[in-house]
Amino acid sequence: MQVIIMLKSNCHTHTTYCDGKNSAREMIEAAISKGFISLGFSGHSPMKNKNDWTMTEEKTKLYTEEIRRLKEEYSERIDILCGIELDNDFDGVNPDDFDYVIGSVHQLKKDETVYDIDYTADMLKKATDEFFGGSFNRMSKYYYDTLADFIINTKVDVVGHIDLITKFNLDVALFDESDCEYRKNVFDAVDRILEKRPDVFFEVNTGAMYRVGKKTPYPAEFILRYIKERGGKITLTSDSHNTESLDFAYEKAIGFIRKCGFDEIFYITSDGWKKINIGDAG
Repeated sequence: MQVIIMLKSNCHTHTTYCDGKNSAREMIEAAISKGFISLGFSGHSPMKNKNDWTMTEEKTKLYTEEIRRLKEEYSERIDILCGIELDNDFDGVNPDDFDYVIGSVHQLKKDETVYDIDYTADMLKKATDEFFGGSFNRMSKYYYDTLADFIINTKVDVVGHIDLITKFNLDVALFDESDCEYRKNVFDAVDRILEKRPDVFFEVNTGAMYRVGKKTPYPAEFILRYIKERGGKITLTSDSHNTESLDFAYEKAIGFIRKCGFDEIFYITSDGWKKINIGDAG
């Protein structure tokens, strides 16, 4: 008989300090009501390219102070961690100041022109047309190379939503994810990351399932199977921006993870990363 142990933890959590919809306290209370054992906050870091979805340096200071206070206040009820989600263009923060770091790439940038790649499908297509002559394979190589360089050269614990560029590729509307060149770009990035950073965790992220109706989490099945084949480790997150989504689709995601060959996942605690068995891999 196969048994799935439901993990109640999440290290990818946003609040009103950046683009989240609820306060840190509200997120903690919701996590406790859902039976969470730990909750890590990961506000979007300040960036050189100023925008309305990341924290400023001032807000980062306030964010860090509040999460530290709440950690003490709730210490008897839930384990709270103060992390940050760094972008490759991060500015004004020191990764060493946080309990852990998620490394992500949310933008494509050339010279002074910047496009958010997870804002709308039209914006991603516009960036691809303008920067890469309409070639999604060239765009994906640039994206995956940028992400791999960032993870390798920065103090990062978790690779954030590795195939974020597929967020709006529902029904293969933008590009073919089975294309050999596209898959090579992904595999090369995974290989480079694991060669230099075998200790890093790849997140299995249900955020786009909640926000845009993706059928499965990031990363795609073929990527997750490759990460397993290459000896990579994973953590399960919801990339939550509100109280409702803290554990969204976790049961489905664990089934997906097991289907891809994993029988354990890691979760964050104040004593470091712990692993939990999720049943026999299918």
